[in-house]
Amino acid sequence: MNRRWLFWLLIIAFLWVVVSRFTEIEKLAETLAQGQWQWVLVASLLQIVYYIIYAAVYQSAFHTVEVKSRVRDLLPVLLASLFVNVVAPTGGTAGAALFIDDAARRGQSAARAAAGNLLVLISDFSSFVLVLIVGLTYLFVQHDLKAYEIVGAFILFLMIGGLTSILLLGLWQPERLRRLLNWLQQTANRLAGRARRPPLLADDWADKNVAEFTHAAQAITAQRGRLARTLALSLAAYIIDLSSLYVLFLAFHEPIGFGVLIAGFAIGILFWIISITPQGIGVVEGVMALAFTSLGVPAARATTITLAFRGLTFWLPLAIGFFLLRRVKSFGAEERSQVGEVWLVRIPALLTGLVGIINVFSAVTPALHDRLLQIRPLVPLEIRHGGHLTAALAGFALLLLARSLWRRKRIAWLLTLVILSLSAASHLVKGFDYEEAILAAALAVWLTVLHPHFHARSDPPSVWQGVRTLVAALVFTLAYGVIGFYLLDRHFSVNFSPAEAARQTIIMFTQFYDPGLEPVTGFGRYFASSIYGVGAMTFGYALLMVFRPVLVRQPAIVAERARAKVIVEAFGCSSLARLTLLGDKSYYFSAGGSLVAYGVEGRIAVALGDPIGPAEDVAATLNGFKAHCARNDWQPAFYQTLSDYLERYRAVGFDTLCIGQEAIVDLSIFSLEGKHNKGLRAAVSRFNKLGYRAEIHQPPLADSLLYELRAVSDEWLAMVKGTEKRFSLGWFDDDYIRHSPVMTVCLPERSISAFANIVPEYRCNEVTIDLMRHRSEVENGIMDFLVVSLFEWAKTQGYATFNLGLSSLAGVGEAADDPVIERGLHYIYEHINRFYNFKGLHAYKAKFHPEWSPRYLVYPGAASLPAVVVALIQADSGNDFPWGYLKR
Repeated sequence: MNRRWLFWLLIIAFLWVVVSRFTEIEKLAETLAQGQWQWVLVASLLQIVYYIIYAAVYQSAFHTVEVKSRVRDLLPVLLASLFVNVVAPTGGTAGAALFIDDAARRGQSAARAAAGNLLVLISDFSSFVLVLIVGLTYLFVQHDLKAYEIVGAFILFLMIGGLTSILLLGLWQPERLRRLLNWLQQTANRLAGRARRPPLLADDWADKNVAEFTHAAQAITAQRGRLARTLALSLAAYIIDLSSLYVLFLAFHEPIGFGVLIAGFAIGILFWIISITPQGIGVVEGVMALAFTSLGVPAARATTITLAFRGLTFWLPLAIGFFLLRRVKSFGAEERSQVGEVWLVRIPALLTGLVGIINVFSAVTPALHDRLLQIRPLVPLEIRHGGHLTAALAGFALLLLARSLWRRKRIAWLLTLVILSLSAASHLVKGFDYEEAILAAALAVWLTVLHPHFHARSDPPSVWQGVRTLVAALVFTLAYGVIGFYLLDRHFSVNFSPAEAARQTIIMFTQFYDPGLEPVTGFGRYFASSIYGVGAMTFGYALLMVFRPVLVRQPAIVAERARAKVIVEAFGCSSLARLTLLGDKSYYFSAGGSLVAYGVEGRIAVALGDPIGPAEDVAATLNGFKAHCARNDWQPAFYQTLSDYLERYRAVGFDTLCIGQEAIVDLSIFSLEGKHNKGLRAAVSRFNKLGYRAEIHQPPLADSLLYELRAVSDEWLAMVKGTEKRFSLGWFDDDYIRHSPVMTVCLPERSISAFANIVPEYRCNEVTIDLMRHRSEVENGIMDFLVVSLFEWAKTQGYATFNLGLSSLAGVGEAADDPVIERGLHYIYEHINRFYNFKGLHAYKAKFHPEWSPRYLVYPGAASLPAVVVALIQADSGNDFPWGYLKR
């Protein structure tokens, strides 16, 4: 069954439980309200401690059977299992299945997790037996031991014996356990077959689980210290639970002795465990209240306290478990946690902007009269006016900082905390506006708690440049105002001395308006206004520098390039692999031995192709690169990826877009024969008759050859009126070309007419080309002759295929059900050829009869797509964008 449907079925079941037990729940709420709230709060805190310790019991049991886990990860599963056990009453197996599935989704053994669950139950029941013995002994002494209580205890002992025997079966009789699991496997698959479903369990399921379960049982007997720790934690959890019940007696002002307390507690928990109703609903409340009443507690108080205890220990955790259900991995918590983590940052950013707006409105509205009367004796008028000004400035600052908080800027987070603190103080002094002050303080506390999420760095040199600019702005604006007021005082109604000019400038900047300043000329009014303009521009530039994303001022260092070369040569398997080693790339290296080659344009970190490295490391590399980009305030994107990892990209939150097809020629079947190749055959034949020859030059190339190739390249660039491209294409770099195989076409005793450099694909038995250039005046068809000659050479070298590169937008958005963006790209391909001849390039490659392989753009989301496209154009164009495009 689809897990989403299962989740909604559980929601419906939860609603049914709430509706069917609404009267009981309403009574529980009324009961808790009757108690002394301080003691009820203490009891609630003790229940929090109880569930944390109980999660630690699971962690300790899993550790004993060698299943890795953390308490903070197990706590949501624990509360969710309580909810599942109620709405899907299966004797506790539904909750156990939740733990087992969660462990399996964390890469742990399901069989060992099952053994860990058994160990938790055995430890839990065994620890409770100690409490139960004390309680039953007290009841026996008080001559109040009932038959149903003895029967309940006997059932508990049978349950402990049954659970223990399962573990011992795995330890002493694994063959019997194998037969049992084989029977379960065959039965499950037989039922699936009758329902016309594929087998539920693999053929080796029983054998694998017996081996894992036996290993876990052996680990339990070998790890006695861990087993003792699990038992001790279980006992500690019951002590905390008992303490919570005692505090509730205090909350309702009912004195209670230790014997009565532990006897009633033991009977209540006993029937919680053995009851046939889910989690003892309706049974525990009656039996526990009856036990306390029989021991002398007034019936009304016994019922009230029992209901309060059940409210804190069962109904409240049940509700929390419902809300935590979607955080459990079994119900797709990973995908939602990514979205939740994003909005965990965005909501405070939006609230910061909202507080900024509130600050501005609060600053320009008068204080409430009654509050003003209260603070007037305490706060002087000047400070109150300063409070209004501070609130306004803080509001504007918060509006500016909200955008940087959205981008997770660490320095914006720090400045926001400072400004929120000033804002809270200003609201109190300007008119005792405690509502705004509480809002600002609460937001500051929330941001403090969220500090790990604000990890994006600003560009360090730009930050210092911004700080220097900020200081310079203060000094320059002050000097500008002082000198101007002093020299231009004839334009004002006041004759300014240097000190008065400085004072006037400071007043204008701190209070925005001075009624004493009266310009008498138009130039005087212009100068007074210009102070604000100069200050705004310099301060704005300083803030821009402070919050600027990290810039990559220098590509990878020599050691990084050497490390990248080793990885690319070992794992590279695409036409882009060699290009990742060019000098315009930076690198992210994963712990698993993979790399991502990327360039940064603005806030976009564009990776060339897929991560290169072991296939099993792709997911970790993608997550690591995303985190690397987040730390530097970049948005990641991947250009020209294969289709192999599309699901992995989508799993970590990326969108994908088909951007074209690569033309790959199968050399084993390529031939010039047949009517379809008549044009190619004629061109090759003509060039052979004219005496042209294609010659391969192996690296390193001689200086004289390199010089002639550069001349051809320069002539070609002048002919197409272009400049060298970058990033996804190579460029004529002496070191790059010198160390590449090159095929040239020329006449005997004549200069080179055309050339192409050959690029390996390392682990793929395929070869491709990068630069393919010719002189301005050449015989028509010379490039066909060059390409066919390349095919023939590659075939003799044992290559299986030849990659002719990407045909942009070809084959994109042709189907009616393709995404809207891809259909838009198809329209561009069909109708817009003025700036780039998409169809012509595709037609040229198509005449070699290649197989077409799709290539994709992977990007963070629709909102980022325009910025990603601009970054790609900038990366591919080098320094030619946008001026080169506009000129052409």
